Amino acid sequence: MDKLEFHTSKEAAWRSRLLRHAQSGKSIAAFCRDEAVSTASFHIWRSKLAAVDAHAAQPAPPAAFIDLGAIKTGGVAAIARSSASPPASTLSSGIDVRIDLGGGIVLTITRR
Repeated sequence: MDKLEFHTSKEAAWRSRLLRHAQSGKSIAAFCRDEAVSTASFHIWRSKLAAVDAHAAQPAPPAAFIDLGAIKTGGVAAIARSSASPPASTLSSGIDVRIDLGGGIVLTITRR
């Protein structure tokens, strides 16, 4: 068993132990005595796992750039940037981009 597997196994054992404590209704001292673990270890693992869970619950940062790539429109390959826009008459289908900004605000960009 390598170091990562050992840590994952130990983490799983402590998650299970903390769940059993929550369901037991016992005090920490009584539970630790029954489980033959120190109260210090109990508090350390509870704090450590709470920090891991809090970090995992944070949303990923939003993308700063959305690459739409090349768009084939009416026989003309257009790059989805305002600096390389072909005349509107060459665009047969166009594109729609919807970005949810949060708080019920949706930014819609339509190119025809």
